[in-house]
Amino acid sequence: MSLFRKTENRDAALGNLTDLLALREGGLYNYTGEKVNEMSALGISTVFSAVSLLADSIALLPIKTLRYDGSKTIFTEKPKVFEKPNTGLDISIFSLIHQTVTALAMHGNSFILVDKDRQGRPIQLTPIHPEKVKVEIQDGQKIYKLQTKDGNYDRKITKDNMLHLMWYTYPGQLMGVSPLRTNANTWGLALAMERHIAQFYGQGGTPSSVLETDRDLTAEQAKVLKDTWLGNHNRNRKPAVLTGGLKWKPISAEAGSELIDAREQIVTEIARVFRIPAHLLLSKDGSNVYSNIESNGLAFIRHTLLPWIRRIEDGFTKLIPGKQFVRLDTDEFARGDQLSRIRSFQVAVSSGIMTPNEARAKMDLEPYDGGDKFYLGLQGAMVDPTMQPQGFDTHDPTNETFKENGGE
Repeated sequence: MSLFRKTENRDAALGNLTDLLALREGGLYNYTGEKVNEMSALGISTVFSAVSLLADSIALLPIKTLRYDGSKTIFTEKPKVFEKPNTGLDISIFSLIHQTVTALAMHGNSFILVDKDRQGRPIQLTPIHPEKVKVEIQDGQKIYKLQTKDGNYDRKITKDNMLHLMWYTYPGQLMGVSPLRTNANTWGLALAMERHIAQFYGQGGTPSSVLETDRDLTAEQAKVLKDTWLGNHNRNRKPAVLTGGLKWKPISAEAGSELIDAREQIVTEIARVFRIPAHLLLSKDGSNVYSNIESNGLAFIRHTLLPWIRRIEDGFTKLIPGKQFVRLDTDEFARGDQLSRIRSFQVAVSSGIMTPNEARAKMDLEPYDGGDKFYLGLQGAMVDPTMQPQGFDTHDPTNETFKENGGE
């Protein structure tokens, strides 16, 4: 048993050494030998599509701040830093969230430098590339070291001024697991497949046909025979007459089609890594599990986007004081056609679930006076449940008002 343990440890050490050497050359170690790094991975169309789909979908969501007041949830004024996170770098909230999700998807970590005022309120947010940050523990506290212009990690940042989001983590780890590193073989296989297909078609890996004969031909005779054939039959469907034992044999292009089929399998593998339905990455093998677009959209939100959204919400909530919290409004994905939306709001208002102004806010319309009350629709008429009903007898001993007045 000890012999096997030593062999295993030696192989692990060699693997780590090879990985470090590959990193120095600009790529991660993988079995295909392809150079796998951030740029080459994004050069894979499926990876680029998957990462941009995640980043675009989440960055499009409106950001809202709320707080709990007893049993009620109240919208609060959104901090300016969530409108324009960084004026110096001209970074919008869309761009900030987009870069955050992209860093999480590629590196498993996202770092945002937080500048605060004297009251401890965030006034500027600056996204930092994960490769420019090191995380350490000093005196029991997590600190971050940023890479400076000279290449050293000399600038120390406390956890109070750094928002660190992680995608997938093991217990006790300071950094999230990097999808770029852990799936290096998948990216390498995709790159190798792309290169092979490009060479197959670009360099003419398979001729369309061959002319065969039992006779020995000189190089000049073979060239004349080929040129004569092309001159007579290129773009010409007329019958050919072959003499002297000459035979024409077509060559199947099955090898090319097999490569393309294998390429489709790579699309499925990459979709599985990011937990994205294959049909959203335009895979021909991707199928819609649900019967309609709305159900597919809700499944994409629930199984793919919500974990990403929750990480961002929890991270941004740390930046605002008190009992406030941040929510990304996923109602944007639930938008149907205009008529369906109006009908759903009509039901919500008439059922007392929403006020008219809340429904108007969902439709980006201005509120109106008196629209903040809840109403119940009874037999086609809108009734304000807070209004005292007509014919209410204040002297009726069965009602609460009579009891509150001491029975008078």
